[in-house]
Order: sequence, then C-alpha cells, then structure tokens
Amino acid sequence: MHIRGNILQWGGVFTALLVGSLISDNQVKGQQILVFPHQNFWLAAQSVNIADLADGNYQFCSQPDPQDWRDGAGVCLNFQKAGNRVDGYYGYPHSDNFICIQGTVDKNQIAGEALEILWGGNQQHKIPQSAFKWDSEGRLTLSQGNIMHSANNDEDAVKKILYRQASLSIEGFYQYNRPRMTPPSQLCEWNLK
Repeated sequence: MHIRGNILQWGGVFTALLVGSLISDNQVKGQQILVFPHQNFWLAAQSVNIADLADGNYQFCSQPDPQDWRDGAGVCLNFQKAGNRVDGYYGYPHSDNFICIQGTVDKNQIAGEALEILWGGNQQHKIPQSAFKWDSEGRLTLSQGNIMHSANNDEDAVKKILYRQASLSIEGFYQYNRPRMTPPSQLCEWNLK
C-alpha cells in the first residue's frame, strides 16, 4: 500500500511537470485545448502568428480540429503562404459559403482582395458599396465590390464579385496539423474574363 502511494505521488509530480512544460507564459493567448479528453482537463493554447509561418499550405479554424470525418469546425481559412503573401479562401466547411482571399499578411491580419463566386439561387441582387462584415463572426470586412463576370441567367448562373478591399483577422484561430479542406487552387479561379 505504501509503494502504491509513492507511485501515485510520483505520477502526480510527473503530470504536473508535463503540463507545465506544455505552457509557455509569454505565449498564452486565452484559447483552450483539451489535453486529457477523458478527464476534461483544459489548458491555454499557444498563439500562432501566421506571418511567421514558413512558406506552405495551412488551415486555421475558429474551433479546434474535430478529430472526426469533418474537414474543419467553425469558420476556416485554408491558404497557401509564400513570403508575406497569402492566397486561399475563408468560409464554412461542408457548405457553398466561402470567399476567396488574397493579400499580404501582418501578424494574424490579411489585407487584400476577395473574390466571391455565387451560383444560381445564392446570388445577391445588390452589392453593398460601403464596408460590411461578410461573416456572422465579424472577422472579414469587405468593400468596393463590382461584378466582374456573369454567365447565364438561369439556375445555373454564375456571378463573380471582386471586392477591392478585404480585411480578415484570424487572431485566436486554431492551426490544424494539415489542410483538410479542398485546396484553394480548385475553388478560387481569379481569372475574371
């Protein structure tokens, strides 16, 4: 019984050291991640600055990786980074609700242009000329929209709207271990002819 008590004490010390090593005081930003799911043990997550990421393909979402069949949770940004340039799309996984975005990155803020592709019944009749929030989370602000391309006038109609001003903040988003959503090159065709 005495040996079992010592093992439990050492186990508690080891767990405390492990948890302590996962947290860096100067990088905690208030997000939480589930470390021991069976015990509902939460820790603050480290913030990732996308401007500091190496060139490559990434996916960030407003909710943690669901660890199931879904490609993402919440609203997501799937993008390719090259230097300080970002080219990708922002939207809701498993829906037609997304918008292409390209621009430069500063910390976790992207400034540039956005391209909205609308099909059939999803088409807007008026394009707001003043700045507006595209998403319910209020992270993407768009303005200066113009119809750049329109094909057909029936249920198969496609309309491309270019917003010359786009500003997206992904502060507090979760970085997924790999992009799981459709690659931007398959959804975002910036050729506006």
